[in-house]
Amino acid sequence: MNYKGKVTLNAPRDRVWETVLDVDQFAACMPGVEDLVLVDDRTFTGAMKANVGPIHGDFRFTAKIVESAPPSDLTAEVEGIDSLTKSTMTATIHMSLAPASSATATQLDYQASVSIKGRLGIIGDMVLRPAGAQVINEFFKRLRARVEV
Repeated sequence: MNYKGKVTLNAPRDRVWETVLDVDQFAACMPGVEDLVLVDDRTFTGAMKANVGPIHGDFRFTAKIVESAPPSDLTAEVEGIDSLTKSTMTATIHMSLAPASSATATQLDYQASVSIKGRLGIIGDMVLRPAGAQVINEFFKRLRARVEV
C-alpha cells in the first residue's frame, strides 16, 4: 500500500521537525502507538494496536531513521510483527518539510510504502488502505493540535 500527500501546518518548520522527532510527542500524535522506547538517536521501539473491522492487530515494531537532513528531510524504515497472527509489517516513510506561503507555516509532504504479510495481509488492500488513511488523518489532526499555537 502506498500513501502520499501534503499537509500545511501553521507552525515554523523547526517546531514541526522537533515535534516529529520527539518520541513522546510522536507517540501522542500516532493513534494506537504506545510503549515507545528510544534506543539511540536514530532508533526506537514500540507497539501499535490497530483494529480493522473484527480483526485486531498488536504490532511490536522497531523504527529507524535511515536518512536525515534537518530540518527538511527524513526517511525512516519500520519493521514489526503482530503478536496474535504473526503477520509482518514493513514500511518506508519519507517526510519533507518546506516553508509554506506564510513565513510561519510549513508544508509537510509525505510518502509511505507499507507492506503487510500473513493473515492480516490476506484481508487485502481494499480493507487495510482505508484504515491506514484514517490513522494518517488522525496523526495530522493531533500533530496540528501540538504545533499550531
